[in-house]
Amino acid sequence: VALKKTIQDCLEDLVPLAEAKAIDLGVVGDADPVVAGRPVDIAILVKNLVDNAIRYTPAGGRIDIRVTDGGGSVVLDIDDTGPGIPEEERERVFDPFYRVLGNGEIGSGLGLAITSSIAHQVGASITLLDKPDGTQGLRARVRFPASGA
Repeated sequence: VALKKTIQDCLEDLVPLAEAKAIDLGVVGDADPVVAGRPVDIAILVKNLVDNAIRYTPAGGRIDIRVTDGGGSVVLDIDDTGPGIPEEERERVFDPFYRVLGNGEIGSGLGLAITSSIAHQVGASITLLDKPDGTQGLRARVRFPASGA
């Protein structure tokens, strides 16, 4: 699956949501790797992560999507300027129906559980991290095995 094309297709659906909140949503870099998996599964994974970033980023915020290819893996990073997730809850948010209290967002608590399941099926790992620049927000990182690995 061409990851860059998948991201572009997902953004077509999600840009109106970002625009409604005046969120600066964009793709950083030119990497265009291929990852293993069914196209529909990779699209759901990407769409769920970007949708979550849009939901939890306040109006006027920023979301950067970056793909890097090298070192035996393909890495998809989605950085947002939302409130983040407390470190002690970052593993729990992948549990079905679990939701961080007090966030005010509507949902079933299944999006990240589905995303985690897809990542596992394609041999990828997904982690939630502090942003490396120390600013407020969250980095959702998916590490795919390099094509053919």
